[in-house]
This record gives sequence, structure tokens and C-alpha cells, in this order.
Amino acid sequence: MSHSKPRTLPWYVPDGLVDDYCEIARSGGDLRMLKTLKILRSILVNAGIIGITLSALFLTNADATITTVLGIVTLGLYNGIEVADYAALAAAFAEVRSQQTTNRDDN
Repeated sequence: MSHSKPRTLPWYVPDGLVDDYCEIARSGGDLRMLKTLKILRSILVNAGIIGITLSALFLTNADATITTVLGIVTLGLYNGIEVADYAALAAAFAEVRSQQTTNRDDN
């Protein structure tokens, strides 16, 4: 695949993932629906991690320090992955939109 200009993506955005999302959009996929599903998934997973951590703290005799640290580290790791995935989706959305605009201007 050739680009009209090289991508300037942040270091945390996987270039291959942007290519995959661009291919999904070109083959008729709906990136807006994918974005909505990713946000919903993120909310549910975050609520689940928080719920499990709180239930471990209040319903069992778990050590509060270890449980809290593990909950925060898990949230941080998961949300770091989600940010990279969401940034790749946003970059692909912008790239597909700019290519569509360029194609309209050429016609």
C-alpha cells in the first residue's frame, strides 16, 4: 500500500493496526460503530476491574495494599492498551476521511 505522504504517528500508535483499520473501512466496515463498541467494551472492563477489586477489599479479608496496587496496575495496563488501540482507530479514521476528500477533489 502506498501513501501520498508518510505517516507521522505518535510512538504508541501501531502502524500495522492503523493499516488494518483502514482496510476494514475500505472493505465497507463502519469505523464509527467499531469506535462505539470499543468505548462500550472499555467501560464494561473498567467497571468489572473496579468491581472485582472493591469486592475483594470489602467482602474478603484480602490485604488492602496488595489488592489496591494490583487493581490500579491492572487498570493502568488495560487502559494503556486501549489508548493505543483507540489512537490507531482515530488515525485510520482520519486517513480514510482525507483519502475520500482527496478522491472527491480529483473528480
